[in-house]
Amino acid sequence: MTYIFLKVTEMLSIRDPNVNARYHPGINSDNYLKRLCEVNPITSATPSMHNDIAMMTALREMGYKENDMRNWAATGCVEPTLCGKHFGHTNMQMMNMVAPLEMALNNGWHPVMNWKLGPETGEIERGAFKTFDEFFGAFTQQFKFLIDQSIEYNHMLGAAHQHIRPTPLLSSLIADCTRKGRDVTKGGAVYNSSGTALIGLADVTDSLMVIKKLVFDDKKVTFAELKKAVDSNFENHPALHAYVTSKVPLFGSGSDEAVAMANRVTKWAHGYFDSLPHYRGGKYTTGFWSMSNHVIFGNLTNALPSGRLAGKPFTPGLTPQLCASRSLLDNIKDVARLDPKNLNNNIAFNVKVVPSPNDTREKTVNDMFSYVKTYFQLGGMQMQMNVVTSETLSDAMAHPENYRNLLVRISGYNAYFVTLNRDMQIELIERAEYGI
Repeated sequence: MTYIFLKVTEMLSIRDPNVNARYHPGINSDNYLKRLCEVNPITSATPSMHNDIAMMTALREMGYKENDMRNWAATGCVEPTLCGKHFGHTNMQMMNMVAPLEMALNNGWHPVMNWKLGPETGEIERGAFKTFDEFFGAFTQQFKFLIDQSIEYNHMLGAAHQHIRPTPLLSSLIADCTRKGRDVTKGGAVYNSSGTALIGLADVTDSLMVIKKLVFDDKKVTFAELKKAVDSNFENHPALHAYVTSKVPLFGSGSDEAVAMANRVTKWAHGYFDSLPHYRGGKYTTGFWSMSNHVIFGNLTNALPSGRLAGKPFTPGLTPQLCASRSLLDNIKDVARLDPKNLNNNIAFNVKVVPSPNDTREKTVNDMFSYVKTYFQLGGMQMQMNVVTSETLSDAMAHPENYRNLLVRISGYNAYFVTLNRDMQIELIERAEYGI
């Protein structure tokens, strides 16, 4: 039946349903994984592939029974839900995690929103931070403030939903609701949770790496000088911008230190969400995927210490920056080293691969298979691909009438390229492109 589904996916190449494929290293066959890789270049964007071992590691701490946990499926984009027993509310919020970084840089002020929003955590211009850990503390304090507001809001929405829109039909299909006589919105399901999507992990990680390395470790610039360059969108600071984007070890470059920074951020976020009370008696889960919000939030964000310029999109999901490395293997190794325990609402790792025109179909599939299998063997949780050139996307942008059915992967979901707005199209065109 799996192969029948894959054949239909290949033949129709439709946007919906969103096709997700589970793969268990050491149990599923190489032929199955090769078939998943084969369908991707045919459709240009699907299916998304998930590592069962990493997902089980992420879910195990939730207290789910092992047999129930094995019956997980991706809901919406990539989020895990236990079939028939779980009310997961997997997209209860999509949070801009770059915002607390900007607020930490500006003592609680959000520069684009022009709003004194968060707590006062220190003015850089007055030498507030003597160590990197002090600044990291300011970042997490601002982050905590935003999370607390979002959870309060989610609880109010949940209470309203319980009162105004109970769901008797859905409740009759979810285990334990009938036995308890309780609607799923009131905690009737066997398992209850709510999931968040934190957007901008690579942008935050890289910005923190630049601050740590240039300001505190190597003392190349003062914090005030770096902030001045960021506030001016790096105008009149071309040398500093070049140094930031080419000399600092970023997430996706193969740097142990950058991976450690990403794990530090994800561990803090997961730990804080996990510590909060849940209105249906479950837990909050933490994911790192973005749908299209990485473009929207980028429009509302000034330049960052990472070198990303004002108004530019964040990276999709948790995909590394284009300037991190020209090696896909570096990207794969770094993303695979993220601790899955901190990613229990899953991730979206977007890769744009382009076979050579001279490659045979067999070589293309085998090369893709080698990358994906290596990623999963290293512990990577999820990977999704666009198998289309930037040149083709640019032509589709100029001549949409010729590309009505061109499917692309955004961040966890598919769309027809010609139906996207201009900002989304440009973001896809500008993604890092790797030959295989």
